[in-house]
Amino acid sequence: MTGCALGQIENYVYKPWSPPEVHPDPRLREVLEKLAGEHDTHWLHEGLRRNDPHSAAKIDSRNVRRTIRALEVIFSTGQPFTAQRRHGESPYHCLTIGLQRPRPELYARVDARIESMFANGFLDEVKRLLEAGYSPDLPTLSAIGYRESVAVLRGQLSLEEAKTQIKRTTRVFVRRQANWFKANDPSIHWFEAGIAGVEERILGLIKNWLNHNQSQNA
Repeated sequence: MTGCALGQIENYVYKPWSPPEVHPDPRLREVLEKLAGEHDTHWLHEGLRRNDPHSAAKIDSRNVRRTIRALEVIFSTGQPFTAQRRHGESPYHCLTIGLQRPRPELYARVDARIESMFANGFLDEVKRLLEAGYSPDLPTLSAIGYRESVAVLRGQLSLEEAKTQIKRTTRVFVRRQANWFKANDPSIHWFEAGIAGVEERILGLIKNWLNHNQSQNA
């Protein structure tokens, strides 16, 4: 599951939030979209970071739509986007389990996975998508790996340069996830992935949690 999907689960299930009650401003959006086109998404995201670092840390710099919406709210109200989001109480009983690995080991697994992707035809997959008429400007083709592969097919990057960029970007993504789901968060039950007996420990936690909730609802 991606960090984006995990963040959406937290926002809509664990801690449901209400978006700021700010109506869209078509003229302002047009200006921001034009600026994004004249520069790039990272330039626009840097503007968000200067105005609201907390929001910028939670919004992918390649997500133009969310970046523009956050800036729209900030410029319309004069207040940070995050200051206008309100969390409510979840209607669900949630048990949050996290799996973690030492950072060096995680980076090594990321690098090996990227090498495996290309060894198993990832570049050919991207080539077929472009040949089928899919635009490289589609949001789905801006995901990590696709954008760099498009650059390889266009002769803008070598394959090794693309791999290096993908590995670097994925490591940033790993650090961002670690900042979102913190190891010292008391609501998350963390386990070390890959150690002996971890599955039994997790199943035991789930069983105890279910028994506790059933006794409370009896």
